[in-house]
Amino acid sequence: MRSTTSSPLPRSASVGAPAGHAAALPREPRLIQAFILLVTASLTVLVTAILGPSLPAMQAHFKDVPGADYLVPLTMTAPMLMMAGLSVFVGELADRLGRKRLLVGATAFYAVVGTAPMYLDSLSAIIASRFALGVMEAVLMTVSTAMIGDYYEGARRERFMSLQTTVSATSAFLMNTVGGMIAEQGWRAPYAVFAISLLLAPLMMVYLWEPQTRATMSAEQLREDTQSFRPRVLGFICALAVLLGIMFLTVPVHFGYLHGAIGVQSPAQIGMAYGINSLGVISGTLLFGWVLAQRLAVSWQLALGCLVAGCGFWLMKGAGDYAALTTAGFVNGLGAGVLLPTMVTWTMRVLPVSRRGMGTGAFQSCLFFGMFVNPILIVGLEKQLGGSRALAVGLEGQVLLGLGLVAVAVAVLRKGR
Repeated sequence: MRSTTSSPLPRSASVGAPAGHAAALPREPRLIQAFILLVTASLTVLVTAILGPSLPAMQAHFKDVPGADYLVPLTMTAPMLMMAGLSVFVGELADRLGRKRLLVGATAFYAVVGTAPMYLDSLSAIIASRFALGVMEAVLMTVSTAMIGDYYEGARRERFMSLQTTVSATSAFLMNTVGGMIAEQGWRAPYAVFAISLLLAPLMMVYLWEPQTRATMSAEQLREDTQSFRPRVLGFICALAVLLGIMFLTVPVHFGYLHGAIGVQSPAQIGMAYGINSLGVISGTLLFGWVLAQRLAVSWQLALGCLVAGCGFWLMKGAGDYAALTTAGFVNGLGAGVLLPTMVTWTMRVLPVSRRGMGTGAFQSCLFFGMFVNPILIVGLEKQLGGSRALAVGLEGQVLLGLGLVAVAVAVLRKGR
């Protein structure tokens, strides 16, 4: 069984538009539109990629603040809480009112709040700025992903959904490598990179157009379109997205601590290890987009991603030196690179046009809720397991391996029918 892609309405269809206006709306997206949307989605990677290598130094700076071992990781995951809480509402708003203005405004404000920790002295104020950043990221990630679904269809859309993760992982590789070097200049220095969004906002204003949304549909067209909406399937995908979020943020948040536990303290070395993990993610996304997407059913895609990512976590548990731990990070990244586009393309496939923003937002909400709870869960497990973060990560690997085996069983049973 192969995964199939369907689009309730053609990309070029002008649903509900007046006759004279309809002919002007369909446009063929070119390289510049793909570049803008893919890079916009990758901006959210900066929260984890650029800051990961500097977290140990930041925690040392705030060592006298009560609860710093929980609070410092929250500077990375606080945006995830806002994205978890707001993405579904952002998606609904984008369906009702349109996408472009939301995207341009959030991109501009992203630079303002993203660079705030460069001059804030209070840890609580820094965390507050991270919450504000999360509001902007809820718009960036949800709307840019929905617009990829709006601009493209069929196998081309699945390829671009895979490329979205590829671009994000490539950005993570570059930012992790550069982030380790920047962190050598102090833990505040990496926050300057958030100003890069100021370059994107003018490009959005010039080159992006408003796609078709629920606002352009008649009542009859809306009823017809929503008949294909399957809320139970979306709910199941969202439940898996929570687990994916927990898994996906483990390396960005905890990899530096795992290296510290085996005696590696250099931010540059840790940054290189993060970069190699990102190379694994890039490889996984390319494997998905060019090999797996059109050849395997979703259940097999999920099985492969869970098993490989779970093996990576299991290898981290027993890693005793820099080479072993970095290799484990690559293996985990490979599985993560398969899992994320698998989930995103599955989500986009089951969503009708009128619910594309809301459904994308629901998926993003659940994904980032899992990311937000990650440090709370892993640090809590660490304390329960006698102070070993590696054991906590290994337990996470066992869960993923179990999910992978369940997915294999589902795939085999469906093939036998």
